[in-house]
Amino acid sequence: MNPNLKIKETLSLLIIDDHKMVREGLKIMMASLKNSIHFNVQEAESGEDALTKINRFNFDVAIVDYQMPGMSGVETIQRILRLKPHLKILALSNYDELSYIESMMDAGANGFVLKNIEPGEMLKAIRTILSNKNYYCNDVAIKIIEAAENKNTQKVQLEKILSTRETEVLRMIAMEMTNDEIAQKLFLAKRTIDTHRQNLINKLNVKNTAGLVKAAYKFNLIEQ
Repeated sequence: MNPNLKIKETLSLLIIDDHKMVREGLKIMMASLKNSIHFNVQEAESGEDALTKINRFNFDVAIVDYQMPGMSGVETIQRILRLKPHLKILALSNYDELSYIESMMDAGANGFVLKNIEPGEMLKAIRTILSNKNYYCNDVAIKIIEAAENKNTQKVQLEKILSTRETEVLRMIAMEMTNDEIAQKLFLAKRTIDTHRQNLINKLNVKNTAGLVKAAYKFNLIEQ
């Protein structure tokens, strides 16, 4: 964090979680940080409740649970940011599944922490996102790094197996394009695409188009 950045002494915080015990625990945590920052805390037990409060009050930070009945954490973030695009959002979850992390960050969250977070790290997370940087707790950061390393490994593996053209054809097959459509797109003869498709089946050791599509997803040629 930039040491010259001035964080105002009082921050307005909205806690969005469907479990009262979690909300109460976070309120106690925020109160314990009063020597560093004083928090004016409000609560919302659902995404719908949060939107009502967002419309009525100005908040500096919103802590949003990933898994809530009704409106999900992802949808809640998306709708909040339509109303208040500059509001900083910290995603909260019991789980460090990569899909959860990616969906909340893609929705617009500025950070992702787990519910076992300690007060000192919560303070660091809030200060970081207020500094216009993303924050991930340690377990989440490890997941992201491992996923990136895995993608890089898979890319190298694919480059060893397929030519650049074959990779391109595989991606188009996964996009449900026919051989005729691929041929037109790449300005090649349909017979050439037929050959590429058969070579892909042989090289990737699959039986049919469905197998090729699965391979494309495995090598991250198409987003899940």
